[in-house]
Amino acid sequence: MLKKQIPIFLFVLLLAGMFWSRALMSLTQGAWCMFAIAIGWKQLSWKNPLFIWSLAPMALWLLGAYQGPMSQANGDLALTWAMYPATVLVVQTTSAEIRQNHWIKIWLAAAFVGAAYPIGYFLTHAFSAVQDYGQGKSLPTFMDTDHVRFSIFLCASFLLLLTQPILQKKIRFFLAAVLAIIIVFLSVRTGWAILILTLFLYPLLEWKQLQAITKNKAGYLIFIVLTLMTSAYFLFPTVQQKIAYSIWEWKQFQPGQYNPTYSDGTRRAINWAAWQAIQEGHSNAGWAGIPATLSQSFTQLFNGQSTEFGWPFNQWLFWWMGAGWWTMILFSGWLLYPIWQGIKLKEPGLVIWTIAIAISCLIETTLNYQFGAFLHLFPLALYWQQAMEHRASE
Repeated sequence: MLKKQIPIFLFVLLLAGMFWSRALMSLTQGAWCMFAIAIGWKQLSWKNPLFIWSLAPMALWLLGAYQGPMSQANGDLALTWAMYPATVLVVQTTSAEIRQNHWIKIWLAAAFVGAAYPIGYFLTHAFSAVQDYGQGKSLPTFMDTDHVRFSIFLCASFLLLLTQPILQKKIRFFLAAVLAIIIVFLSVRTGWAILILTLFLYPLLEWKQLQAITKNKAGYLIFIVLTLMTSAYFLFPTVQQKIAYSIWEWKQFQPGQYNPTYSDGTRRAINWAAWQAIQEGHSNAGWAGIPATLSQSFTQLFNGQSTEFGWPFNQWLFWWMGAGWWTMILFSGWLLYPIWQGIKLKEPGLVIWTIAIAISCLIETTLNYQFGAFLHLFPLALYWQQAMEHRASE
């Protein structure tokens, strides 16, 4: 009984750490991994494709670490990417019953609890919140107010509700609809992109099953959802302000000029500086060398101005700058490989979530952060392990 309760308790601590304390999250993952080894080492399968895949980030890390082996940047990235094999180890040694009946339900409960914070803030500060959206800001969230990663968390919850039979179908689809409305309302564009991707890809990959679930009314369901999303512009002031600000900011862009108060402008300037550095031959600088290389290129491009950002806002530019174009290609193969596994194992969740994270990596170095790496890996590991178990039972 105790062996069953410990993974559940540790998972609750892990999500609490994700919301409120990175240190608690790290400590819990370490304890979780040791517990998995202690009680489940006989269940470990070193030939498991998921586990082998999870080891790849550490191998690729070496290709950007040897240039400055004693730097703190190397250690920070190593700890983040060590999360991949550690988490897969836990998932692989935990029973399907705990994963399905406890972990996913706890995850979904955390999603709605977490969403209550920004919504509650809006209800009590509606006027100032709408003004903030008009200035490019967002509602406060947990995860150190990291609204981008929080929106990814909500999108993962939405996908789990669509794909995992943990509740009655009507309840799952109702909660998924509520969560979709929340994602649209919060007006984080990364969340919008992943939500739209899910709404288009899920019916495409699961059309027959979706028709059976909705009694041949799948097309009407999709039409209704898309209509509601379109009407959100007229229903939610947050959506109106986010779109208006985004259009206004893009119109302000002028080559060679940099304004650190702009959101998209900052991303564009940093990524442009990273690209120019690469074109001038400053790639394979090592993880520790990226900030100095980026800063020098930025200063040259923008008339002596400096920036506080040490990484580009693009995962591929980061890998290219840090470890060369060949490592970037290897990283791309590793990141997208689960799509092939999802098609092979007939697991749409694995396909959708891999593409969703890849989209987020176009505008953020999502996988360099503890939150981002965990949000990438945990849903993916659940889908992958579940699909392999299902295939083995056939």
